[in-house]
Amino acid sequence: MIRFSDIAEKESNAESIEKHTVIKPYDRMTDQEADAFWKTEFQKAHDEVSFDEYDTLLSEVFNRSENELDIAFDIDDRFATILEQFIPETWDAMDDTEQFDAIADFVRALSEGLELEDTPGTIVFDDSNDAYGYYDLSNNTINLNKRYFNDPIELVNTIAHEMRHAYQEYRAELLETREDSLYRVNLDNYISPVPLPNGGWLFFTDYQDQYVEVDARAFANLFTEAMKYE
Repeated sequence: MIRFSDIAEKESNAESIEKHTVIKPYDRMTDQEADAFWKTEFQKAHDEVSFDEYDTLLSEVFNRSENELDIAFDIDDRFATILEQFIPETWDAMDDTEQFDAIADFVRALSEGLELEDTPGTIVFDDSNDAYGYYDLSNNTINLNKRYFNDPIELVNTIAHEMRHAYQEYRAELLETREDSLYRVNLDNYISPVPLPNGGWLFFTDYQDQYVEVDARAFANLFTEAMKYE
């Protein structure tokens, strides 16, 4: 807040003047140059003010737990119908094309429910590694390991989890809410686990307990919990 009554005091107080940086455009600027100058100065001021807030957000990113989050998302009749296709008895009776169609339906419904601007594509790969799937920001795709298609409930969890990551990336660019800012700060400081020679992982707990991973798990669990009542 600016108190205009203080201006006259600054004019006559040399000590006060020495404590402040004078910001002014140089002489003979065009209107456009002056406008650009002040926009730059205002941005600098904004960045300085936001620095403490960034540190605050960073402190809220790590050591999180799923039971701290209350994610509001409506699993309506459309989702109920889609999830019926992933009930093990139904899923096992479907051929590959039908299964891929069910996955595509789920991805589209999630994209609309999360209000994503662009629906991610779906890529199926076949790999013996431990990855159930991942979201690839570079080409906006959900990548799913076919090795785990024999567990449709886990598949539902993986699709929802990775779609939540797509949502996090999208919202981190919008920066319209405080949660968007949490996403941005976490994605800027993301912890990836490091594989160890003995088959374990370094930093796995830190990876698991960071906000974007906790948020994605909590979101995915909404759907696997809903399937218990199918």
